[in-house]
Amino acid sequence: MELRGWSPDVVSYSSVINGYCHVGELQIVLKLIEEMQIRGLKPNHFTYSSIIVLLCKSGKISEAELVCQDMINNGIYPDSVVYTTLIDGFCKLGNFVAAFSLFGEMHSRGVVPDFVTYTALICGFCQSGKLMEANKLFDEMIERGFKPDEVTYTALIDGYGKAGEIAKAFSLHNQMVKIGLTPNIVTYTALADGLCKRGDMDSANELLHEMQRKGLQLNLCTYNVILNGHCKAGNIDLAVRLMEDMECAGIHPDTITYTTLMDTYCKLGEMAKAHELLRKMLAKGLQPTVVTFSVLMNGFCNLGMLVDGEQLLKWMLEKGLNPNAAIYNSLMKQYSIRNNIHATTEIYRDMCSRGVVPDGNTYNILVRGHSKARNMKEAWFLHREMIGKGFIPTAPSYNALIKGLLKKKKFSEARQLFEEMRTQGRVVDREIYNAFVDMMYDEGKMGNVLNLCDEVIEKSLLDVEKSGN
Repeated sequence: MELRGWSPDVVSYSSVINGYCHVGELQIVLKLIEEMQIRGLKPNHFTYSSIIVLLCKSGKISEAELVCQDMINNGIYPDSVVYTTLIDGFCKLGNFVAAFSLFGEMHSRGVVPDFVTYTALICGFCQSGKLMEANKLFDEMIERGFKPDEVTYTALIDGYGKAGEIAKAFSLHNQMVKIGLTPNIVTYTALADGLCKRGDMDSANELLHEMQRKGLQLNLCTYNVILNGHCKAGNIDLAVRLMEDMECAGIHPDTITYTTLMDTYCKLGEMAKAHELLRKMLAKGLQPTVVTFSVLMNGFCNLGMLVDGEQLLKWMLEKGLNPNAAIYNSLMKQYSIRNNIHATTEIYRDMCSRGVVPDGNTYNILVRGHSKARNMKEAWFLHREMIGKGFIPTAPSYNALIKGLLKKKKFSEARQLFEEMRTQGRVVDREIYNAFVDMMYDEGKMGNVLNLCDEVIEKSLLDVEKSGN
């Protein structure tokens, strides 16, 4: 940055850095910071703020927090802009503990949160379903004299809609209209999404017509929300017709649109139609996601089309897409149902070799599979590993394991698991109850036998009541 013997100062560097920050040139900014340090120049508040904003926009929140800490160490304290930028970044990452911690730090340093700070936190809490916290901040915001805008209201409406509290969502809509705010397409889409999630497609369609009457331009997200609602309600023909309407309106269906329709066809067992949609999607240059493949894999596996499922997995790997645990689980589950523990284990090994981390469902499938195959050493090891990793065994997993242990005469381990199930209130198979009643009778423990018999009768009565309701 030197020119004819002139050496730039902190202000000059800050201005240039700010310019590069605005155009997103992070690497150039980092080189300029290095230059400053070599020259013994320290960044000022303006420099730090520009860098933090750029890092947050780039999704590098941890790095932005380190820069903020360096800023404080150099005696320069963040203002509301810096705090709000970091809070917004952490909210978008779903790290609300860090976001709220910064909010508290703002208060302790005497930095007054502004309208943008409150809105960032409210949006974050709503997206994560933390509506109580969002509502508390909303009330605090109003008490401090800040007026919520369309973005604030829409975030709350979306949150309540997703939580199934559609009456509260419409109440907020009426409230915003009353104070002179105009709901936009995003607001109406949030309301429509809430109605669709509740299965109220008549009201959702009515709302769609209201949007059109108001002259609001329906966007891709709006169409996808209504289309998903039709699919969930089993109205596949209406969903297909809506996709045609989208295209007539000049809005091109995206991967989400196609995947939603594919999912419905797969659940209906119409794999040919799902495959045809995949071909159309690829022909339009749209790339399938892991979710798309997961939908198709579920479809193939539920119909017992395991060869097609394995071909799909192979094609996915050839495309450079990394399958998730759900995709492997679909195949493993079907092979396990067919008592092919060898194939189940091979898929599991392939999964692990590719760095895919097993989830709770993976372990439950393996425990049930090995238990049915009477590979009790493997089943017991996987059960313990599963619990060690914080996953919860399902009742069918427990039942299969106990039956396998009883068959192998591993009574001590079987009894331990049986007591675990009873303590946790899990549903125990009647066959297992009978086995332990016989075992305790042989041991002369009549009190325990009677207790177990009472338990079986009580559970049977509860089952009858539930089926009667």
